Amino acid sequence: MSAVTKIQAEPALLAGFSSFNECSAEQLTLLADHAWLHEAPRGHVLMELNRSDGWDYYLLKGTMKLVAGDGAEQFIMGSNRGTRVPLQPRRYAISAMTPVKYLRVETALLGNLIFGGLDGGLIIDAPEGDEQVSDSPLYAEIYDDLLHDRLVVPSMPEVALKVRRMIEKDDAPIPELARAIHSDPAISAKLIKAANGALYHGQPKVESCARAVARLGLGTTKHLVVSIVLGNLFQEKIKTDLLNDMARELWVHSVEVGVISMMLARVTPGLDAEEAMLAGLVHDIGELVILSYADNYPDINSDRRTLEAVIARLKGEIGAKIMREWQFPEDFASVARDADDWLRDAAPEPDYCDVVLVAQLHSYLGSPKMDSLPGFSDVPAFGKLANGELSPEDSRQILEQAKEQIHEIKRWLAH
Repeated sequence: MSAVTKIQAEPALLAGFSSFNECSAEQLTLLADHAWLHEAPRGHVLMELNRSDGWDYYLLKGTMKLVAGDGAEQFIMGSNRGTRVPLQPRRYAISAMTPVKYLRVETALLGNLIFGGLDGGLIIDAPEGDEQVSDSPLYAEIYDDLLHDRLVVPSMPEVALKVRRMIEKDDAPIPELARAIHSDPAISAKLIKAANGALYHGQPKVESCARAVARLGLGTTKHLVVSIVLGNLFQEKIKTDLLNDMARELWVHSVEVGVISMMLARVTPGLDAEEAMLAGLVHDIGELVILSYADNYPDINSDRRTLEAVIARLKGEIGAKIMREWQFPEDFASVARDADDWLRDAAPEPDYCDVVLVAQLHSYLGSPKMDSLPGFSDVPAFGKLANGELSPEDSRQILEQAKEQIHEIKRWLAH
């Protein structure tokens, strides 16, 4: 039997693969330094089941046998075109049925080039003390699905998409909008409840969806409809108690950050308070997807430490992907991706991610988590709010003055 041979891959070869379409010429050159062409004889074992070695494999010539954990077999034949997606070494035992030629590319490097860009240097996201996370089957499956566009994300219900589209056209008649909302009785009932809430104390009671929309206004209606849908997504039942607890905690945190974001945006010129609230509500949406994946891993979904480590590594890019699939503005993708980047300083002017960063700091005041976070004055986002004239004491005072309104919105959204 001949030995396995390997040679360095060339950038021109990588350019022929669909997986590398998003890479620039400079990135392909860097990638080629971490990519190898291999030739192996019949019988060569490429990977054992449930193993992860940090590489992606592309079969070019020959035939590979893939054996799943349940013993099911399938055969993959190579192609010179180099357009197929990678093999799945973590899900199968893979061996050569004939002499084969394949490409091996460093997984983490490719992910960084696609998601992070070069920005003057290569940065691989590997938090200290969490190296074992990369060996977690939960991390491996989610990362692989994210990298190759197979990620299972929640769908935004049609009524919410329709309401957003109608209102953003600026010419939606209230009766037509009310009919669209009324197609979902639960959403319609919540809007009526909001229109009769403490924020509108002293006004006549409304009993129809159309009157509720008229009182709330189009902008508030749009954001409340999406908020209701988000609340339903966060409260969908998961199999294990830990995952359910984490999902509930996540929603409570998201509501608090959303409300604080709204209040801070009100004193920051150029930002819409209700958009800021919605940004706060969705800033951790990526975590919800990870919890749903974890539901299928009994050995992991009761291990909070591992779950939190996987969440920290992946929730940002997952959240950004969800925002784009839901057709939210790119500002919201930035919020979902960067809401834990405390030193973020994207531009001189404040944006919704800046507001959410500062809102999160406020939400953690008095909690043990604050011990590991920077102070307000160390966070660039804080200096951009309220024309740069907001002190930590000022922002606390704003929140104290609005406590009743915050309580009402939190109460309404939390149910």
